[in-house]
Amino acid sequence: MTWFPVCRETDVPECDMRLFKVDDINLLVYHLSDGWYATGEICTHQACSLWDDGELEEPEIVCTCHGGAFDIRSGAPTRMPCVIPLETYDTRVVEGQVEIDLP
Repeated sequence: MTWFPVCRETDVPECDMRLFKVDDINLLVYHLSDGWYATGEICTHQACSLWDDGELEEPEIVCTCHGGAFDIRSGAPTRMPCVIPLETYDTRVVEGQVEIDLP
């Protein structure tokens, strides 16, 4: 595993998300009521930005381009027209620093 520091815990309020770039990868980092999660930023349906065109409806991210959604915890599509899972990344918090495991 290769852990990369992404942000401080205080950078993302609970029940919110923020966009970060790590190693040329745009990531959405979520602070949900049950923990920290990270996904890719682009909807797998038609390449809309989930940062620009997404709405957080915990535990889902909804793409407002076409109304599809994904479970943030697993990346699984939860609403049509999305059928391809969203990429997810393992997260951990070490001494107040949110870290992401990137391949």
